[in-house]
Amino acid sequence: MAEKSEKLTTPAWEFMSSEQVWGSPTIAEYSTYGGGGYFMKLDVNSDVSIRIFTELIDNNWFDVQTRAVILEFTTYNANTNLFAYCKFVAEFPEVGGFIPYMDIQVFRLFLHSGENGDFVMFLEFIFLILTLVATINMVYEFCTDARAFIKCSWNYLDIFALIMSYVTIGMFIYKIGVIEKTIGIFQDDKNAYVGFENLSLYDFITNTTFAILVFLLSIRVSRILGYSGKINEMADVIRNAADDLLGFLVVFAITTVAYVCWGTLLFGRDEGKYKSYFKTYGTLTEAIIGKNRLTNILVAKPIYAEIYYFTFVLFMLMTLATMAAAILNFSITKVKDDSSKIAPTNVVEVLIDRIIYACTKLFGFNKDNGSSTFEPICTYEYNI
Repeated sequence: MAEKSEKLTTPAWEFMSSEQVWGSPTIAEYSTYGGGGYFMKLDVNSDVSIRIFTELIDNNWFDVQTRAVILEFTTYNANTNLFAYCKFVAEFPEVGGFIPYMDIQVFRLFLHSGENGDFVMFLEFIFLILTLVATINMVYEFCTDARAFIKCSWNYLDIFALIMSYVTIGMFIYKIGVIEKTIGIFQDDKNAYVGFENLSLYDFITNTTFAILVFLLSIRVSRILGYSGKINEMADVIRNAADDLLGFLVVFAITTVAYVCWGTLLFGRDEGKYKSYFKTYGTLTEAIIGKNRLTNILVAKPIYAEIYYFTFVLFMLMTLATMAAAILNFSITKVKDDSSKIAPTNVVEVLIDRIIYACTKLFGFNKDNGSSTFEPICTYEYNI
């Protein structure tokens, strides 16, 4: 027992499961590693940390069976109220060598502190009130006229947005609970290992739900663009060329998949931008918008790279792009020649009519009082 107490690295030889340390899998460059493992807590004193590393090396803590060594730490900037979780991974594949990987996540845990804390809390309260009002309004509309509610396709988007609102609120509350629990453990023992990686994960999930909700609400709000003549002309162009565009998309998808597979098989071993199908797809997408990456593949396999990129430019950037432009040009010509198209009410008039309609609902005005007689928004014909 005396010998054990003298060793600084005694905890490093005891396996700890992911549940004990709130660990989550690490998806590195070469492989994926579970949240558990052999942990060694370093000290804030550099001399002590050097002694810890020396003991680990002397006792062969790193051996031929080690597949990855992960260094984790979290920093906090009080001025900006930001946490930075840093993870540095050294992978040792079975075939030998060394593969580095790093991941840095920046997030804010203390949401209601600082000069904007009260304002953020006020906005959260407003969002909660709006969600409850939207729920009551949707239930009222469904109970008033269920058939009209079901026929309006925009109501389904509203339902999905309302569901995402409650999911967002639930994730936010759960995140607050995890934050308080984690900070409580850290305050009780500042030398204890606390898994801040989970906090960065929950923060990412919460922000993702917020992003999806904002996207859905943006689509709902952008429907008012349907009352603009130019937007309706664009919709008519796409609607008129729908069959041709569908066929073009099939050909484009087949060609893209072929070049993604070809590029991954040819250059995946030598170039990181082609190491997986997803990476290759991103690289080719950048090439389509004009951001080319040819230097590395030309060095690795010059002949294959020249053939690959020449055919890619010929078929994807020239032939298929010209086909898409021709389809849209024919459709644009047809829409312009159709003199029966009448531009709908402009956006400003629609906004004024919506305000008058809302006042009618709130204050009980009727047609005799000169209020607007517009029907609910779902009865308009022009949709995108």
